Amino acid sequence: MTQSDIAHIEGWFNASYESSVPVPDSEESCPDEDLTPLTEIYKQVEKRLKIPQGKCGEYLRPGTVVAEELHICKRVQREIATRQINTYGKFNRMYARHLIVAIRPSKDKVDIDGQHTALLEMASRRGNASLAEPLPCPYIDHPEERSIEDCIRIESEVFFAYNSYRKDPSYVDKMKTGRNFGVPEALEYDNNLIDCGVYIEGYDFLGDTDGIPMVGEYQWRQAIKQYGAVTTAKACQKLGQLQKHENWCVDKKNKPVESIRADMVYMLACVYDFMKRAKSDGKMKNKYQSLNNFINTKLVDKNRDFWYKGISGSTTNIEGALRIIKEHNDTHGSTVIGPDLLKQYKIVLPSK
Repeated sequence: MTQSDIAHIEGWFNASYESSVPVPDSEESCPDEDLTPLTEIYKQVEKRLKIPQGKCGEYLRPGTVVAEELHICKRVQREIATRQINTYGKFNRMYARHLIVAIRPSKDKVDIDGQHTALLEMASRRGNASLAEPLPCPYIDHPEERSIEDCIRIESEVFFAYNSYRKDPSYVDKMKTGRNFGVPEALEYDNNLIDCGVYIEGYDFLGDTDGIPMVGEYQWRQAIKQYGAVTTAKACQKLGQLQKHENWCVDKKNKPVESIRADMVYMLACVYDFMKRAKSDGKMKNKYQSLNNFINTKLVDKNRDFWYKGISGSTTNIEGALRIIKEHNDTHGSTVIGPDLLKQYKIVLPSK
């Protein structure tokens, strides 16, 4: 089986039940406003696709299997994760992934992929075989003359294809769909975006779609966790204002740049949080206004990439804040913020 064969196995999901899906009459159908024809999406990405023309291989045979019929080949399948199974909750047929089953020359049925689904179904009936129900699956039909080693090789190729080439949904993908059916985490995520007046570039249905576009989101999310929505929103809005400055609003190729960066949100939120806490404790005096003026008027004196270049990872917030404060201290007329004050509020990098 070639890589090309493997890549086409997933096409079974689109073909196996094609005949059972009703096709609405074009004159009677009323397309939903949130739908985009796949043909339109294809036209948008066509020039970026590097796929050889033509097809090969055969779709796997669709069928069903009862969990009690199955065997596991430990040379192919992953380790059992009972904690993962427990997170699924009650067995829901609508959410169940289709198993992939191979029929060996010995007629044994081998669960190539989906053992957790099969175990969940068995657990839902406490192992009572009389309550078993058929689970949908595509079949690999090994010919009688195929050796066990070749069976294992092909089964491994299929397992690898299904679990390596699939694009898993990102965290943002999960939040976008979770919002549609009221997942609390997704609703909170969306509300935080709205409170910050931002939306994530490329996602049209999350956050403040009339607000400021933002590239990335993970470090914005960390800012929300550490500094809260109010401080993070302040950072987002300030960066949105600064983004319009001539030094920031175009890239090196003179193309417009409208989106703020999530890592810079994290950095600036860290600075604002430090300023707020130190001022509340009466430790800032003239320093607060000095640093605030620097942020408002001097950040844009340098190219935007100066502030984040070479900074990444778990200390992005601290490194970025220290870079801003250092440049502030080096600016003529600024009220210097000393290392002792920064250390007091833990604006220091961890010792290596």
